[in-house]
Amino acid sequence: MSFREDIELIRSSRSNLLRGKRIVLALTGGISIYRVPDIARELIRHGADVMTFMSREASKLLGPRVMEWATGNPVYVELSGYAEHVNICTTVNAVILLPATANTISKVANGISDTSVTLCAMTALGSGVPLLLVPAMNESMWRNAIVKANIEKLRSMGIRLVEPVIEEGKAKLAPNQEIVDSVIDLLSPRDMNGLSVLITSGPTHEYIDATKYITTPSSGLTGYHFAREAMARGARVTLIEGPVSIGDPPGAEVYRVESILEMYETAIKLVSKRHYDLAILTAAPLDFYVKDRVSGKLSSDLNRVVIELIQAPKIARDLKRFSPGTFLIAYKAEVGITEEDLIARTMRRASEGDWDLALAHLVGKGRGFGTEKDEVIVLDRNGVIRRIGPVNKRELAREVLGMYLSIIRNK
Repeated sequence: MSFREDIELIRSSRSNLLRGKRIVLALTGGISIYRVPDIARELIRHGADVMTFMSREASKLLGPRVMEWATGNPVYVELSGYAEHVNICTTVNAVILLPATANTISKVANGISDTSVTLCAMTALGSGVPLLLVPAMNESMWRNAIVKANIEKLRSMGIRLVEPVIEEGKAKLAPNQEIVDSVIDLLSPRDMNGLSVLITSGPTHEYIDATKYITTPSSGLTGYHFAREAMARGARVTLIEGPVSIGDPPGAEVYRVESILEMYETAIKLVSKRHYDLAILTAAPLDFYVKDRVSGKLSSDLNRVVIELIQAPKIARDLKRFSPGTFLIAYKAEVGITEEDLIARTMRRASEGDWDLALAHLVGKGRGFGTEKDEVIVLDRNGVIRRIGPVNKRELAREVLGMYLSIIRNK
């Protein structure tokens, strides 16, 4: 089997978010280059066609044959009379410079083109091809005023940067998933500029005593992907987030809450004070809170404990009363019922809350909570309009936001 045939077996296995996109990885001589083959493969799993340019120093740390295997494409270290830096780097969708060393950042910022990588970057910039910097270097170099000035110079030109992780005296390459997400951000449509979006995400914890609580299995992944996709498209995002173990999407305004009453009060307060064009309720809060929470810790010697739960107010029911002009998208999750009943229950809940779009889905048995993929039935005020999935949750967010934009444009 050829390298190319091997690549086609994994292409788009995670999503089609980068399908049809041609991306150059421009590799410099940083020690964290060993992580690049995995990053290349992840980009391909989202559909991308990946090509590689390497400086001579980079090729000493990572054999070009490895990148040919990882991408299924030829690798360019020495340029020929075919001017590959022009023919390739001016026609692709993006050039990713990684690991972006202090030396290479300074060269690009000052127009120096003395390697295949800097030549690729220069021609890409001159052609309007987006460039993404993924730095990695010693922390003292990262904090050097000259390097900082060069980075700011590049940022002022519209070049984006994936922030490194500062630890152990080093500015380390960002996590692979953050790099891949940043590439998806870079190549997302920019069609939500000026829009303000409120998103609820994750579970809530309803404490029985100081150490025990009741919750739902929500991971917050759906809210994370909706927030990330909306911001990539130019929206301002406010995220109300219950207790989750995933990181916050870079650039979002985040309100961290713990209980359903905190989440409700925060959401209603925000929509009462500010204008939001769109609200997306992806959170799976507990529908109840604990009456008479125990002070301290319940004794383990007790044979029986009776807990009384009180129904909590519902953001999905009340939000439009406080902000009628906000377009509302909300989820309705059910377990173990027929699709007919799922649609009927969702339509009833959507009518009670005046939802503009409803996303109905069945959860459990590997579906919904904590999974990479999801599938939903999208309903408007008249019933089913589309089925989506199973697809990657970021891909789902992209499709739903596209439907929202289509609806508001046609009003």
